[in-house]
Amino acid sequence: MFWDENYHIPSAQKHIAGVLYMEPHPPLGKMIMGLSEYVFSLNSHKDMSGLLGVDHAKKVNLPQRVNFFGFRFPSAFLMGLSVYFFYQIIFLLTRHRGVASIFSLFFIFDNALAVHTRAAMLEGIQIFFIAVSIWYLVKTLSKKSEVPVSAYGILGLFVGLAVAVKVNSLILLILLGIFIVEERVTADKNKGWFIFCKKIFFGSLLFLFSIFSVMILAMYLHIGMNSKIIDARVYKSSDNYINAIKEKGSWNFDTFIYGLKDHYRYHSEYARGVPRLDACKQGGENGSSWAQWPLGGKSINYRWKKKERNNNIKNNFPRRWGRKHNKNKKIEVEYSYLVVNPFIWMSAALGILLSSSLIISRLVYKVPIKDERLFRWMLYFTMMYICYLIAISQIDRVMYLYHYFIPLIFSIINLSLLFTYLYGEKLFNKNIGAISSLMGILFVTVGVFIWFSPLTYSLPLSAEQFEQRNWLPIWKMQAVK
Repeated sequence: MFWDENYHIPSAQKHIAGVLYMEPHPPLGKMIMGLSEYVFSLNSHKDMSGLLGVDHAKKVNLPQRVNFFGFRFPSAFLMGLSVYFFYQIIFLLTRHRGVASIFSLFFIFDNALAVHTRAAMLEGIQIFFIAVSIWYLVKTLSKKSEVPVSAYGILGLFVGLAVAVKVNSLILLILLGIFIVEERVTADKNKGWFIFCKKIFFGSLLFLFSIFSVMILAMYLHIGMNSKIIDARVYKSSDNYINAIKEKGSWNFDTFIYGLKDHYRYHSEYARGVPRLDACKQGGENGSSWAQWPLGGKSINYRWKKKERNNNIKNNFPRRWGRKHNKNKKIEVEYSYLVVNPFIWMSAALGILLSSSLIISRLVYKVPIKDERLFRWMLYFTMMYICYLIAISQIDRVMYLYHYFIPLIFSIINLSLLFTYLYGEKLFNKNIGAISSLMGILFVTVGVFIWFSPLTYSLPLSAEQFEQRNWLPIWKMQAVK
């Protein structure tokens, strides 16, 4: 286990065993991990009880040869599946399969996404629900028929699932505003404002109700399933909650109300206790400022393993002979490093800068718009990107590079729109220059991914080879000595 796996795997195991626990994130992600582990049952013959009495697991809490496949499968599988939805989103917006193919590959060949979402982390599951939410919005608005009120509820359902995994998915509330604006732009102008406002009112209520219902249902299942108390670990639960579990059962409505209040209080206290970003922290600070994220700072060394390789021809000789050649031994390290594909991240950030310039030039200087539909969608995703970073900038607690994954999604989609906006006419006319540019983006994306892949797939690197991949000081990468 590494990084937040040390928290999420014990939580998922508690769902399997029905053990009470509380933690700062909503429960859906860990419930899905627990279900996956239960279905695959690769550790059913092992004693996993060491995970039930801790919130942060260490090697000593685990039996030997634990198989983590079941815990890691949901994040990896759903992240892979989300690429299909990103392809559909870009294709529906740009109406060009080449653009959709190339830019959807950004989600496959980003080293940070590849290393992080293959682990038992929440982000792969969260990104899937975000992708489905945006896809459903774009798909619904792409239809020529009138949008039914029920569509607002379905969109709220998908957004609620994302929020039930991680709270920072609340940025998707902006999708409601996009839904309303786009529906008004494309609506039948013969219908009056009263009818439109009535539909929007009930649609918005249904959207918010769906989100609320998903969150409540997830918490109800979490409280109902997890009722066993191990080693008197009650997480400062109130006496009312504990007594209700014992007397009325964990599925009782009164128990749920007490439990919901205690979980919310625990979440609030935990959030207040998280330390702030400390660049002078002894031993190094893995967190980073949101202002560094678009350029990939700061990278995180999730795990590493040293290896010695003897360069001498007598490497396979008996060990007693090898002592003469210790000076020829070369230290190599296998890393799992959260480091970005700089071409993807910096291109996406540049796309936000250029689209912002385009938007400002339109608002201030009344520059003509080539394609109003693409312009509006660039405005939406640029706005969501900026709003997310503004919201994050108001948070005092330490944050990490992977908290940038959500705005990264917005910026990649925006980049595909910007590319189509600038070169769409040439693309549809099969201009050789535009097609070559697309192929160039493909080759550079894959090439840079391959260059950084040893840090993604734990391939051995010498200190010199490591430094060759330490491109920017803002990444603050450090080789293991």
